[in-house]
Amino acid sequence: MIDKRTFCRRFMIGTAVVVAIAVAAIGLCFGRVVEATLAEEVGKWVLMGIFLIGIFEVFAYILAPLVYHRIYDKKK
Repeated sequence: MIDKRTFCRRFMIGTAVVVAIAVAAIGLCFGRVVEATLAEEVGKWVLMGIFLIGIFEVFAYILAPLVYHRIYDKKK
């Protein structure tokens, strides 16, 4: 059985990966070049991705112990 700390760490890493993939897909499919150069546009999307990952990580930090409890603690 997996311990709570490892589960929470994996949950948060998974959340960050999913959000990063979603931001990249949205940027590639629906993004428009608004900035003067491509480097500025890519930088904008990277910073926006980091900001969104930070927001979702706060929610993952709160939800991970609750999800662990619903999956593993009930079986004891």
